[in-house]
Amino acid sequence: MKRIKTIVYLGLVVIIASCGSSDSNNKLAKLQHQKDSLKTIYNDIAQQIAKLDEQIVSLDTAIQLPLVTVNRVEQRTFEHYVEIQGAVSVGGNALVYPEVPGKVTSIRYQEGDQVNRGDLVIQLDAGSLISTLKEVETNYQLAKDIYEKQSRLWNEKIGSEVQFLQAKNTKETLEQKIVTIKEQLDMYMIRAPFSGIIDEITPNVGESVNPAFPAFRVISYNNTELKADVSENYISTIKKDGKATIVFPSINKEFTTKITNTGNFINPNNRTFKITIDLSEFKENLNPNLLADIKIRDFKTDSAIVIPSNIIQQDRLSNEYIYVVEKQGNKSKAKKINITSGLSYQNYTLVVSGLKAGEMYIDKGARSIQDGELIEVVAE
Repeated sequence: MKRIKTIVYLGLVVIIASCGSSDSNNKLAKLQHQKDSLKTIYNDIAQQIAKLDEQIVSLDTAIQLPLVTVNRVEQRTFEHYVEIQGAVSVGGNALVYPEVPGKVTSIRYQEGDQVNRGDLVIQLDAGSLISTLKEVETNYQLAKDIYEKQSRLWNEKIGSEVQFLQAKNTKETLEQKIVTIKEQLDMYMIRAPFSGIIDEITPNVGESVNPAFPAFRVISYNNTELKADVSENYISTIKKDGKATIVFPSINKEFTTKITNTGNFINPNNRTFKITIDLSEFKENLNPNLLADIKIRDFKTDSAIVIPSNIIQQDRLSNEYIYVVEKQGNKSKAKKINITSGLSYQNYTLVVSGLKAGEMYIDKGARSIQDGELIEVVAE
């Protein structure tokens, strides 16, 4: 203790001598020298106090050492995942509207039925148009007979050319009229635009429809995909064929697959690019726009040093450090070591440098100890 008093006294002498100088040009240098002197004194005192603490602990059996748990550093596989959300996109999802207003006379399919492209789903009342078609077809048959008769006579040089041309024109006009009426009749037949499943039918038989409201919805599950927007920060690490784990929380479904495609265009509005994952193999019960949680692996190493994230601390200069166990005979001491950390995932952090395999790092109790402090290890 006498030595400590002597060192403190010498430190005060240095301070007084420094303060007594009136040379302003050397003030900064003297202050720096003063600081360095005090740091030397402080470090010397700290070392002596630590030695005294060790002696006190060895003599005083009543002192309780800080209790800590430790773990051995081992190399293992470390994977980092990017977690985003996406939505299911199907090959076809269409609301089908009637082309003309009319009354529903029949509905050929029910919701949930499979249909093929072009299948008639809803028939509208086209009675007046059908009557018109029958009348025109009757007139056409007469015009056709007259034309054929005039054509034979004209080939035999009998009759006038005008009669022949009039008969031909009448027949062709009625032919075109029949085509037009049939096209109009087709507008009263609401058909499936592609093969798929009838998801919803809006009207009932006897109700009226018009082009302003949809008649039914058809969904095709061909080319079922999952699409998501990813931050441009990951454009160099997320690639085609990368591993992706898909979770559908609402239907309790999970599987692992690969990324089918990554977009090249970065959306300037939200700074993201699109990724696509093929779900054709897993499309059962995957409804359009169903939300999914996507975990995409963007980093993997097979020989990593990984520690719990919560044991990493920072000093006032933001340097990262942890505590390891240092053996001194039959005693254990906490030793502070600086580390450089890398990626973190699910409460574990990759250590890039500063820690070696085989070392024992302090886990529980690490935030209540100091560098050089004697500790008691209760578990490994």
